[in-house]
Amino acid sequence: MVARLYIAEKPSLGKAIADAVATLRGGSVSKGDGCLTVGDDVITWTRGHAFENAPPQHYNAAYASWNLASLPIIPPRWDYVARDDMGSFIRVIDRCLKQNPREIINVGDAEREGQLIIDEILQKYGIDPFSDRIKRVWIQSMTDAAIVKAVDGAFPNAEKRSLSHAAVARQRADWLHGLNSTRCFSVLVQDAGVRDVKVRVGRVQTPTLKIVVDRDREIENFKAVDHFVPSIQFRHQNGTFKAAWVMPEDTAGQDSEGRLIDKAVAQAVIQRVTGQQGTIRDLQKTPKTTPPPLAFSLGSLQKACFRKFGMQLSQTDETIQSLYEKKLTSYPRTDSDYLPTSLLAEEAPGIIANLAGVGELAEMAGAANLKLKSPVWNDAKVTDHYGIVPTTEASADKIAGLTPIEKRVFMLVAKTFIAQFHPDYRYESTTVMVGVDGGLPSEDRFKATGKRVVDQGWKRVFGAESDDEEDGKDEEEEGTLPAMAKGDDVRVEAGDLGPKRTKPPAYFDDASLVDAMMAIHRFVTDPGIKQRLKESSGIGTPATRKSIIEKLIAVGHLVRKPKGKKSIIVSTKLGRDLIDLLPKAITSPDLTAFWESHLEKVKEGEITLDSFMNTQIDAIRKVIETAKTGGINVGKMGLEPLPGHGETCQACNKGKLKTSPWPFDDAYKGKRYLRCDNYDKNAKETSCRFMTRPEGYKERPKLPGEGGPCPSCGKGLLKGGQVNKKGPNLGRPFLICSEADFQKPTSCQHFAWGDVAPREASPEEGKPCPDCGKGKLRGGTINKDGPNKGRTYLTCTEVDFKTEGACRHFNWTSEPKVTGPKISGEGEKCSKCGKGMMVRRTITKDGPNKGKPFLACNNWKAGASDNCDNRVFLDDRSPRAAQSTPAARRPPPPKRARA
Repeated sequence: MVARLYIAEKPSLGKAIADAVATLRGGSVSKGDGCLTVGDDVITWTRGHAFENAPPQHYNAAYASWNLASLPIIPPRWDYVARDDMGSFIRVIDRCLKQNPREIINVGDAEREGQLIIDEILQKYGIDPFSDRIKRVWIQSMTDAAIVKAVDGAFPNAEKRSLSHAAVARQRADWLHGLNSTRCFSVLVQDAGVRDVKVRVGRVQTPTLKIVVDRDREIENFKAVDHFVPSIQFRHQNGTFKAAWVMPEDTAGQDSEGRLIDKAVAQAVIQRVTGQQGTIRDLQKTPKTTPPPLAFSLGSLQKACFRKFGMQLSQTDETIQSLYEKKLTSYPRTDSDYLPTSLLAEEAPGIIANLAGVGELAEMAGAANLKLKSPVWNDAKVTDHYGIVPTTEASADKIAGLTPIEKRVFMLVAKTFIAQFHPDYRYESTTVMVGVDGGLPSEDRFKATGKRVVDQGWKRVFGAESDDEEDGKDEEEEGTLPAMAKGDDVRVEAGDLGPKRTKPPAYFDDASLVDAMMAIHRFVTDPGIKQRLKESSGIGTPATRKSIIEKLIAVGHLVRKPKGKKSIIVSTKLGRDLIDLLPKAITSPDLTAFWESHLEKVKEGEITLDSFMNTQIDAIRKVIETAKTGGINVGKMGLEPLPGHGETCQACNKGKLKTSPWPFDDAYKGKRYLRCDNYDKNAKETSCRFMTRPEGYKERPKLPGEGGPCPSCGKGLLKGGQVNKKGPNLGRPFLICSEADFQKPTSCQHFAWGDVAPREASPEEGKPCPDCGKGKLRGGTINKDGPNKGRTYLTCTEVDFKTEGACRHFNWTSEPKVTGPKISGEGEKCSKCGKGMMVRRTITKDGPNKGKPFLACNNWKAGASDNCDNRVFLDDRSPRAAQSTPAARRPPPPKRARA
């Protein structure tokens, strides 16, 4: 009997668990079929999700068709089905579960999705994942010691019930919103006649696209504003400094945003103070401190790597995952910036000791003060996992073996950790107010700011790298002011109009778009929701934000474009069209962000899974019903309805006529036509197939012989048609037999172009075949380009050149068109057989003689036993027999053109 069954999220984790079990309980690791064993314990694994939510047709076969009547699709129950590529893993897990283990241990990754991956396997097999025998191993680091500790500290899986419910809620909400919205708006778009717009709606994906589209349009519509910020350079006895004019509120020449746009006003300021004396009216010195930066979450690490190294999101993810698997850094897919105090006490000393042995970190790690406690150490802000830090196994030898890009990322994480044990960065902020009497009732005021560094503190760890967006720098605090005191005199040396121009917002890049998803409250318009979301983790998760962006790029809604040394992310026309088509309830980040905050409440146990899903079902019903009633605004992308649009189809009396673009790739492609919407491609036999001609369709004139009997078979009638497919024969008329079927050699093959003279029927046509006696002779004309184009022939209706022993009767009834002077002997009786006539032929085989004429006896029929093979070549006038009787070959039937 199996004592414990460990199910890991991936094979590498399973191997690490087996080693830890062997360490704890003794014994050795043995390899089994898709699993490992240690004594009575079995360790197996999956590779991500083994199961997924069942598709709509699983619940009802009718759901395979996309139509508004079936929406919204709300599953009566939520079933899981196996993923196509997971059969081998599922078979092993199935075998292990049938051994009825005493305990089952969930070893999914330490996050929401990892919890669900194992829980859903148990649910699929009818096992309650929160029963007493189900345990949980929670791994924050891949070091041997951390894994052994986690395995030894396995706790009831029921403690993660709320986390599992949050994962289920996310999974089901994505299914409901994505599937129903995509189907609904796809059908509406098609009914409105919109072409080339792919409707793919995602609960998080679509609002993310909306953020980018809005930013791009804001940039395109941006109008720069020229304005002025007058400043004066003052001289004090201890040095010079620059101060900006403090504009009174009632100053003329301001725009609605309070910017000075009147150049004359700026000039007047400088003119009236030039040459004047000023006085220091106020001087304030304020000591300030900046604590070390917090630890990295995956999102903040992605931003830092993009800013510093130009790394794309996927590159950062792959690198930090590799460092985690090499046991050098802690769990990577975290959304936390904080660290637990237990790590400070238990692991920090060992980590710092290791880093002190790394050359470029030795000095700063050696100077670390482990008694310092920065704001990063906060148990209240650590939930499922903590920020990314080095591990106790990050030794100098292992770090030396890293790739250059792995080392860059590791050093960033390591320096941030070392910085926690260095003092705050301290500086003195100084604000100076200067008054100058310019002859106005009140004096002009000028403000200067500066700072003096007191202690570099933690910034020494980063050296030159510390000049970053996270160092707490104030844009107004530039340089160092000379030593001054209140009441000191200063003199005006020079003035500057300070011309400036407003800049448009920046395009999104990988880092800023992830930042926008994390800080979604900045893009929310509802004040109430905005306030509530400030403390949330935004939309998406650390593990999914990258894939959401990549998916939007893959489907053509977003695109990366190079800009300087890096790249930006902009929306495409396709992406903008989609946002314009969809209602605000789908595209606005407000509601999505609101639901994301509710997922957090499910995770915290404040909201039940059933309660959350009921609100989601209500929400999607409202979206679908609103869309059905109000339709969709396609603007200029839609088709103007044709007369009859919306009327009942007279062919079936069930469907409605819809204006649509002509779908066929011919001269009318894209033109409007009416079709019945009572058509289901999955039920063609019972569907209505009524459709009108496309607008602008030109009726062709009736061809001679059209409607008359077929000259080849005598059974069918000749039907006229015109080639509408683009190509060399576009627009050409033709006649074809109503009994023709070019896929069946025994059927009539009659086809003739209507713009060439009709072929004269041979008197032999319709007579019994002289070779087999079963079939009848039928005539034809070669229409394919080549040396025999235009030649007529007779063949048997039973001819089958592919079947041994079948009839192969074929003979020409006309000679190829001859050009040039008559060859000596041409038209004379064959001297070899005495039956045939010598006719001109042309060498068609590649070689030096290709194209040259020769004489051949025309006493030759396919399948005949007494064919004459007499040939006379003009190079030496000598008769030659053919090396072998040419294989009888039926000319290919002319390609059928669509009527």
